[in-house]
Amino acid sequence: MRVLIIFVIILIIGIYQGQKQENKPLKGPETQTLKEDKENKVNQTIGTPGERPASGLSTWIGKDTKKVKEAFGEPERVEPSPYGYEWWVYPISPKQYIQMGVLNHKVVTLYAIGNQVDVAPYKLGQRLEDIYRFTIVESEIVVNDDSGSYQFELNEEDLNTRLLVPLGNIYAQLYLDKITSRLTSIRFLDSPTLIEMHPYEMMYRGELAEETEPSEDEWDKVNTASEQQIFDITNVIRHQFGEDTLKWDEETAQIARGHSKEMFEGDYFSHDSPTLGDLSQRLEQGDVRFKTAGENIASQYTDAPEAVHGWLNSEGHRKVLLDQNFTHLGVGVYKRFYTQNFIEKMEDEE
Repeated sequence: MRVLIIFVIILIIGIYQGQKQENKPLKGPETQTLKEDKENKVNQTIGTPGERPASGLSTWIGKDTKKVKEAFGEPERVEPSPYGYEWWVYPISPKQYIQMGVLNHKVVTLYAIGNQVDVAPYKLGQRLEDIYRFTIVESEIVVNDDSGSYQFELNEEDLNTRLLVPLGNIYAQLYLDKITSRLTSIRFLDSPTLIEMHPYEMMYRGELAEETEPSEDEWDKVNTASEQQIFDITNVIRHQFGEDTLKWDEETAQIARGHSKEMFEGDYFSHDSPTLGDLSQRLEQGDVRFKTAGENIASQYTDAPEAVHGWLNSEGHRKVLLDQNFTHLGVGVYKRFYTQNFIEKMEDEE
């Protein structure tokens, strides 16, 4: 009888502290397919670009950073990216989150999410059917630059989740929530930045610039920046869906960092570490006490906003992202491996 009682107690503790949510690992879209146009297939006349907006956040593309400071003040954070520009981060509120990419004192890209950001000619939360009424959507977008011609090729998933739209001499990436069929966030870019990032499959004609890989020290700074951006954007999305804001938990983040780094160095992609085990085992080895826990992992995405958008559009990852029980989040990024560890803390730990 005593043995049976002890067994039941151990089982209850294990169930109480060991509940976890996991899902299939999420790989980002294939963007490294760079095809040289040796047969002159790049069509110079594909599509007619829409007009560049006269108002809204897109008007900041190309503007000097002095004007940015006059309008927005000093950024809360200045963070590196793997593409040469720096992110000026303005987490104004859960309804207004803006990242401006700055290169040579000019804004070259801008990412925005929140219900109160002006992203004319669009509106965040707008239904996809309304967007299609005034936007010509193409699966092939040609970008002409001083260095050559580039044709971006959008696959079926891209057309359902992240459109690319020319607006005069700039471009907009429309991040769509395919579950609700609404526009959730947006990114504006100039043509050199779009070519540098090439977030879609690309055919090119001309001289393709050689990509510069960040040094290990630079990657460390990019990783830290991506972790904070994922944390911020996750909370904006949770706010949009009426869920509580999560608190940062550094101990949990250390577990997430270790998992992302091990996946990169060990050349595997899984929730189960060959050396440390599954999420519950990794958290317990890190002395993280929790009621429930969940994990999202991703790889190949170009940056933090793209990774979060990918999780939102995957049913299993979305469930973890928006779980109402979680109270804390730790994020770990290593190069292009991303890990989110969510936990519901014990009441005496909160």
